Amino acid sequence: MSDPPRRPILKLKFPPAAPPRPEPTPVESAGDRWKCKPCGGVVVITGQEPADQEVRCPACNARLGLAGDFQTADGGGKVRARRLPALRPGA
Repeated sequence: MSDPPRRPILKLKFPPAAPPRPEPTPVESAGDRWKCKPCGGVVVITGQEPADQEVRCPACNARLGLAGDFQTADGGGKVRARRLPALRPGA
């Protein structure tokens, strides 16, 4: 029914190596941490930014708002991010 192949099929002696795992990037602890609503990336606001500077997500480059809106006491400015809880020491 089926003819045998004219040449033997070559096989790899060793399986291919697994791709290297990416190392997690350390999260900066200086400043408030916010979570980008469009993609979920972490944005760190240090408080050193001018109030009229745009804040963009480093992961997806979405415009999240102005730095002055992030620096208000309640964080209630018009921003496209959620404040993350502070990191626990040793966590």
